[in-house]
Amino acid sequence: MILPREIQRQIIKRLEDGNNRNDIILDLCESQGLDWKQAEAILDSIHAENAEGIRLTQSPILVLVALAIFIGGVGVVIYSAVQLAAMYNLFDSMSAQNQARGIGAFLTYLIIDGAGYLGLVLLGTGMIAGSLRGMSEVWSAIFAKLGWFRGVE
Repeated sequence: MILPREIQRQIIKRLEDGNNRNDIILDLCESQGLDWKQAEAILDSIHAENAEGIRLTQSPILVLVALAIFIGGVGVVIYSAVQLAAMYNLFDSMSAQNQARGIGAFLTYLIIDGAGYLGLVLLGTGMIAGSLRGMSEVWSAIFAKLGWFRGVE
């Protein structure tokens, strides 16, 4: 079934606004007299045809959120690395004559007290990776729109 262009525009607008997919399908069922599978197939078709435009419309918000998460992740990693480096330097300077003893004291510190910093390094790394992975489609759409990069099609 082909929907009138105006209804297709409304669906695209609702997808751009981030409306719930099930709500859009329900509205299609009620307004057009379709069953759920038909409405879902139409929505999928409209979404597939306009996916790049929908991503570009949503991208300003997504870019800001992803950038905040990325910067937060970098900050967490740097903070943790600085704290771990400071503790390493402290233990190293305390055991200047016996370096093995300083390293042993630092490793003991990591096991007893420093696991939180190691966890923060992992958390920050996850934030960075998640931000980059989550934004890969948006970046691809932006670069394609600007003509800078054409992904593998």
